Amino acid sequence: MQLFAPREDIREAKTIFFVGRFDEEKGVLELVRAYARLLDRHPDAALVIGGTSGFGVHRETDYVRKVRDLAQSLVRNQKARIHFPGYIHHDRDLPAWFQRATVFASPSLFQEPFGLVNAEAMACGTPVVGSNRGGIPEVLGEAGILVNPEEVEEFAAALSNLLERADYRASLGRAAYLRCREMFDWNIIARRWASFLEGVGG
Repeated sequence: MQLFAPREDIREAKTIFFVGRFDEEKGVLELVRAYARLLDRHPDAALVIGGTSGFGVHRETDYVRKVRDLAQSLVRNQKARIHFPGYIHHDRDLPAWFQRATVFASPSLFQEPFGLVNAEAMACGTPVVGSNRGGIPEVLGEAGILVNPEEVEEFAAALSNLLERADYRASLGRAAYLRCREMFDWNIIARRWASFLEGVGG
């Protein structure tokens, strides 16, 4: 996690960030729909969707085209700010995307086993709005916001609330950072494991 740390000096005011596999089970379309719902209230909000449709490759699948068509419609009709950076190098580039983001969205539709990106966002002090499925609730605990990503109004309301409440964002970002340090820092994990082994051996 050492690559991932808060950088409040580069934090942007209204940027929603997603990174992951660009396919249906990751909930990308639901994210764009939720973003569309909050544009009336936050016309200056930006959405960044990073990632490719496969590991190391990107194909313009029917799903990718569906997402892009909706995004282009929002850009044309509502002057939306949507950016598709494509593949983001994990060590070199990803930390800065998390550090700049106002909010990280993790709208997986399937039972995500863990979701490392959530812990990486938290390590950067970035508030997370995550799916209430799989291992995501366990990662976020009380330090994130859980939603049903298929309930678009609920998803949009959670994102909108964070965009407009700087104090809430800062509080949740601090809680996320502290939880990440406590739960996922390898030094702390190693000390706990050593303590456990000492107890077993004693």
